[in-house]
Amino acid sequence: MRRDHGSAVAAETARLSVMPLERDGGQSQFIVHPPPTPEGASLESVLRWLEENLHQELSLHAIARRAAMSVRTLSRRFREQTGTTPLQWLLRARVRRAQLLLETTNQAVEHVAAHVGFGSAAAFREQFRRIVATSPQSYRRAFRGGSTARASAGR
Repeated sequence: MRRDHGSAVAAETARLSVMPLERDGGQSQFIVHPPPTPEGASLESVLRWLEENLHQELSLHAIARRAAMSVRTLSRRFREQTGTTPLQWLLRARVRRAQLLLETTNQAVEHVAAHVGFGSAAAFREQFRRIVATSPQSYRRAFRGGSTARASAGR
């Protein structure tokens, strides 16, 4: 699939098929988990705003202000509508965006980390490994093809 149609098509096909492209030993499967955004939900505009502002430093108080709610109400509604806390949702959204950048660009991991709102590359690597169960470099190799990623990194 990768040879005939390219890395992006191969990655999307693997996700849709729930099959790994190439899996290292104990590495978990790469499945895209889109953000839960129920139509008409009261947090829909806040979730969209969060997606558009992942690169910014966003505190729980800033998110609550944007939602025009108290922190407590925001936390309760967020859990009801998404099944998680606002900050956990934000971390996962940042990692999802980073996955896309790792798949489609040659940007250094440090640049990807900054672009998606992590304060440091070390924090990004830690959260990426916790959520995806592999390193950003291993993820890039799996989705871009080992030789393609190495050749692209030298450019």
